[in-house]
Amino acid sequence: MCGAVRYTIAEKPLVAGLCHCNRCRPQSGSAFSTVIFIHRSALTITGETAVFDDIGTSGLKVLRRYCPRCGSPLTTEPDLYMVKAGGIDSNEWFEPVCELFVGGRRPWVSPVPGAKQFEGNPEI
Repeated sequence: MCGAVRYTIAEKPLVAGLCHCNRCRPQSGSAFSTVIFIHRSALTITGETAVFDDIGTSGLKVLRRYCPRCGSPLTTEPDLYMVKAGGIDSNEWFEPVCELFVGGRRPWVSPVPGAKQFEGNPEI
């Protein structure tokens, strides 16, 4: 939001989706988090970032990278990076093709038509 952190992504996302897990919801401040999955090597970050060590809904350790100046979430870092799509300057192309942790979907949120539904993280 503040522009202190910038990043570039050097390849097309592997997948784009919505995450309804009990960690992404509060981190996003919404009913779900909009994410793209990319390889670690495809992301270049400039500017100072901070990391919050967390345990994901999967039970595995994840790193949640954010801007220390404004608090904007940037990535969740398990094996692949999950980049928060809301922080991408031009994200009109974003169309979720999957939804993760759908058991945590809020009752007033409808499934995305045609999107694959997963109870956890998909195998990518």
